[in-house]
Amino acid sequence: MIVLVIIGVFIAGFITYWILHEVIQSAVDNSTMARNIQEIRDHLVGNKAAEQAASDEDHENCPGCNHLVRKTEKVCGNCGLALRDWD
Repeated sequence: MIVLVIIGVFIAGFITYWILHEVIQSAVDNSTMARNIQEIRDHLVGNKAAEQAASDEDHENCPGCNHLVRKTEKVCGNCGLALRDWD
C-alpha cells in the first residue's frame, strides 16, 4: 500500500513539474516573440518617420521601387536602378 502511495506522489509530482515547465516555457517564448514584434514595429514606424522628415526639395522617389532617394544620387541604394545618366 505504501508503495502505491509513493508511486502516486511521484507521478503527481512529475505531472505538476511538466505542467509548470510548459507554462513557464510558453511565457518565455511569448515574451521573446512580443519583444521581436515590438522591435519590428518600431523599425517600420521609424522608417516612415524618417521618410516624412526628409524634405521634398532634396529627395524624390525611385521610379523602380518608390524608395526615397536624394536628387543627387546616381543609383538607387535600395534596388540599384540607375537614376540619372551623368556625363
